[in-house]
Formats: sequence, structure tokens, C-alpha cells
Amino acid sequence: MNPPHAQRSDTTPIQEPLGQRLINAGLISDQQLREAQQVQPRYGRRLSSLLVSMGALTETALCQFLSHQYGIPLLQAFPLGWSPSLVDLVPHELARECLVAPITIVESQLTLAMADPSNVAIIDELTFRTGCQLVPLVTTESQIQTYIQMLYGRPAWNPSHHIAHPMNQASTAPEGAPTSQQESATSLPIDAHLHPPQLLQTKELEHLLEAAAATLSVSDQSGKSDSSLEKKAPIVQLVNRILGEGVAMEASDIHIEPYETHVRIRYRLDGVLHPVMTIPLTLRNAIISRLKILSHLDIAERRLPQDGRMKFQQAEQNEIDVRISMLPGLYGEKIVLRLLNQANLQLDMTKLGMEPQELAAFRNTLSKPYGMILVTGPTGSGKTTTLYSALQVLNSPTVNIVTAEDPVEYNFPGIHQVQIKEDIGFSFAAALRSFLRQDPDIIMVGEIRDHETAQMAIKAALTGHRVLSTIHTNDAVRTISRLLDMGIEPFMVASSVALIIAQRLIRQICSSCREPYAVPVAQLVEIGFNKSDAGLLVPMRGRGCAVCHYTGYKGRIALFEVFPLSETLGQGILQRVSPGELKKMAMANGFRTLRQNGLQKIQDGVTTIDEVLGATEQDVALL
Repeated sequence: MNPPHAQRSDTTPIQEPLGQRLINAGLISDQQLREAQQVQPRYGRRLSSLLVSMGALTETALCQFLSHQYGIPLLQAFPLGWSPSLVDLVPHELARECLVAPITIVESQLTLAMADPSNVAIIDELTFRTGCQLVPLVTTESQIQTYIQMLYGRPAWNPSHHIAHPMNQASTAPEGAPTSQQESATSLPIDAHLHPPQLLQTKELEHLLEAAAATLSVSDQSGKSDSSLEKKAPIVQLVNRILGEGVAMEASDIHIEPYETHVRIRYRLDGVLHPVMTIPLTLRNAIISRLKILSHLDIAERRLPQDGRMKFQQAEQNEIDVRISMLPGLYGEKIVLRLLNQANLQLDMTKLGMEPQELAAFRNTLSKPYGMILVTGPTGSGKTTTLYSALQVLNSPTVNIVTAEDPVEYNFPGIHQVQIKEDIGFSFAAALRSFLRQDPDIIMVGEIRDHETAQMAIKAALTGHRVLSTIHTNDAVRTISRLLDMGIEPFMVASSVALIIAQRLIRQICSSCREPYAVPVAQLVEIGFNKSDAGLLVPMRGRGCAVCHYTGYKGRIALFEVFPLSETLGQGILQRVSPGELKKMAMANGFRTLRQNGLQKIQDGVTTIDEVLGATEQDVALL
């Protein structure tokens, strides 16, 4: 195969030393390069690894730089499950010394994670050894070390375990004691007792797959799921195992995806999809049929999309609602299962992630008898959960609450919930018209999508009702522009909208393996911290352990910006000031942006810098 150098998109000569290229890119200084070069002969480590240990740049920044330089894509996530045959393709010693790890093999194509994409020799060596076409991906050194430990069941060699921080060798501190904030953040040992997660890779599952392949029929096509014969069928047990593992790992979605030679199964954990296993293509139709039976869908229909629901219960666990979507594709129907576990639904407003000032503004607006509260953000950012939390606060025998949702995900006693059915003309706007004849006190509209729905919702808010809804915009301020673009008059927006909440979901650091690490003060200042806070801050990250399935994250929390519409801001809307000006007016009165909320979460040790930057990339665009 062609060496990765041939794919580079920049014009910098590849012969130029790495250190100089990092300086040219503005990632390190001349002084930092000289210091690393001085100590490099003493430790025999790669220059890039030393620069990271010194805190000159982060692993993420280095990884992104190398990906751009060599034209090799970044590895988005390591798989949580893997084929045992992978360990035979790349010997442990070779993986450990060269910091490479096999990810997947499909036919004769081997995907390989690398920390050093300039190492063409190892690509040539593994191409010769395996006879496969290699597809390299770039990732960080620490991530590869953790993955090698999981894959081979033995720790990867980590140079940072065996040396002190290079910048502190002249210190007179006692041996083994950290001499600076940076050293203590980079020299924590990795747990030597971590073991690979036993995720869909056990002998039991292998036997189950063999039995299912030998009996490709579903034992009971009648739709009954409680017969003892059916429960013993291998396909039934396999489907139950896939669902049960997803529930146990608190996955939000399960993807079952057919390809030309196999079926891939992925779980969405804390918002990120992870491959967990592959199964033979011969089992595809049997699994699809089994799931269609459970959700009462047409088994014979394979040309059109289908949607359904079912319930799943394993042993003494809570019953789980499962929403199922079937989508025809080139190699068969792809299935997405949304796991709706009401037991995991967090509806305590104090635990959503709002800062005290923002929570007080939210509660104050909820206490008012009329006006509109809008929650905005991308799909999957937790908007519905925020609205449900508000409804739980408002829900009492003295009020009439009606909701229009598409779809209704969770049931709540005391609230009348209506399912929107666009195919028969029952839209959000039609539901709103019906609601106003039902003597409502509080109305929730799942989403404002068009002028008619927006107009109806605003009229309801102006006529003495509390209205809650969602809308798709990038931040709270742009929601005003969105309503105006829909044709709503500025005076109606200013009079009806009481509060706008923008939110994003980010992953929380796993509490079982969280550790500090060093980040240069200049980088902390660049992302928004002031110099005094940046000098004292010790960011945290997850090392990766069995509890978090070696991702470093466990659970999610929301970033919020809460935008109450004051009289001053109402005047700005009437004058049609720009979103940027409106945002500055709000910040002068204490408004905190998504980025500022995220910086607070970093300071509290709740999440990582990468999570906040990824979620708030567009947040500074108006300033």
C-alpha cells in the first residue's frame, strides 16, 4: 500500500523535523523544543512523547496535528468488543514497543491504530506478516496503551511510569515525590489490575452463536413470547442477550447493522457509538424476524421502513420500553433500538447540571402563571428531559397539563399526553388548537417546527397559559432570530417569551478512574479561563477502567445557558438588534454562555476540556 506520507494535504516538506513543524504550527515554543531535545538522549523516548510529558502540548493537540500532517484519519473510539483472532495478527511485544494496535479485520483489510503515523516501517512489517491491506488511524499514546492492556490482558509499557517529569530533574525533592503541579498530574500510575471487559465475547456467547447458526428458524411465529419452547430457542436467547447487555451497560440505543459479509452490533454509551460484536450474516434474517414478532411488525415487509414498540424485561430488572426502527438498506434492514428505561430518567431539576443562579431563574419563570419557556439545542441534547423535569415541578391535582409529543417517550401520571400523527393530519398545530378547548393551565409542545405552530404557541402564552416547547437553534440568543424568521412579529416575541434555555449534553469523567493531568496555562487562557484561574487549575480526565468500559467517561451532564428576557432585552428585540448585540446586552446583566458553563464544569472536575470544546465550538461565534 502507499505510505501515509503520500496522502498529506499540507505543503510543509515531510523531511522537516517534527519539532520544527510543531513550532511552525504554533503548538510549542523554541525553548520547549530545546528542553525536550536536551533530555531526550537520557530517556530514549520519542520527542513528541516527551513534549506531552513536559506539558508543552496536549495529547489531543498532538494527535490532531499528526493526523493533518500525514493525511491519516483520527480514530474516533476504540471498540468495546473485539475478535480473539486480532491478538494473533500483531504480537504483544510488537504492539507494545511500536504503540500500534489492531482494531478490526474485515476480509483482508486490517484497521490499525497508531500513535506515530510516521512509522512506515511498522506498516510494511505488519503488511508482510499478516498479508492484509492495512488501514492506519491516528490516536493518542495513552489510549493505545490502555487498549493494548485490554486486548492482550497485559499492561502496555508506559514510559511515564518509569521516569519523573523531565522538567523537574534538577529538583531537590525526595525521590518519588512530585516537585510541581505538572509532575503530579503526569506521573500517576495506571492500575495494573485492569482486565478486558467481558462484553459479548465469552464462550457462552460463542456457543450461543453456533447454536443459533445451526437452527435458523424462530421457534414460534405466533407473536407469543412466553412459551418455554421459544425461550430456549438460540435466536431468542441471542436477541435477549443483545438487549440484556445493552440494558446492563446503560446504553441508550442498540444498532444492528447488516453488511455484505457480517452483521455489526453497536451500543451508544454516553452519546458515543461503540462496536461490541459482529455476528454471521446467516443470522441476520432470524434476528430481524424475532424483533419484528416482539414489536408486532409485518415480518413479510422488507421494502419499506417500519416503526414499532415493545417491552423487555430480564430476570428481576425493571421493565424497559424499547422503540424500534427498521430501515431497508443494500444488505438488509438496519435496526435501531431505543432503550427507554424510566428508572434511569433523571427528573430532579437540581441534578440537571444548572448552576444555582441559572436554576433560580428557571424556577422563578416556572412560578409565573403565563408566558413561554423554550428549550433549544441539537437532537439528543436532553431538551425533553429538561421539559419533563419542569412538568414534574408543575404537576399537581390543581392544574390541567396537556402535552403534544412526537413520539411520547415516557408516561407520567396526572399529565395528559398526546401522540402526534402527521400522516393523518394531526400535527402540533392541530393539537394546540384542540388543547385550547380543553381548559389547560400548562401546555407542552414537543417542537416548534413551522410558522403555524409558533403562532399558536405564542397566542396561547399571551392568553394566560404557561407554554413549554423546544426549538432547533445553536444557542439561546439565536432562538429570537429563528422566531422572527418564522414570521412572528417582534412585539409578539418580546411579549410572550419569558425564558430561553440552550443546552448540550457532555460526558462526565468516570469517578472510579479520574486523575489530574497537566495542561499549559497558555492553552487554558486560550479556551476562556483568566490567567489567575488558569494558574491554579488542575484539569481532570478518566484513565479508563472496567467501570466505564475503558472509555474514561461514565454518565452525562448538561451544559446550560439560561436567557431570561428582561424589559431591556425586549426593547432590543423590538429594535431588531443583531444576535451579537443582544448577547452582549444579556452578558452585561450576568448571562453566562455555554462555554462559560463548561469552563465551570472543568474547574469542578466534572468533565474534560475536550468535551467542553467539542460541545461549545460555535458558542463564541457571536462575540
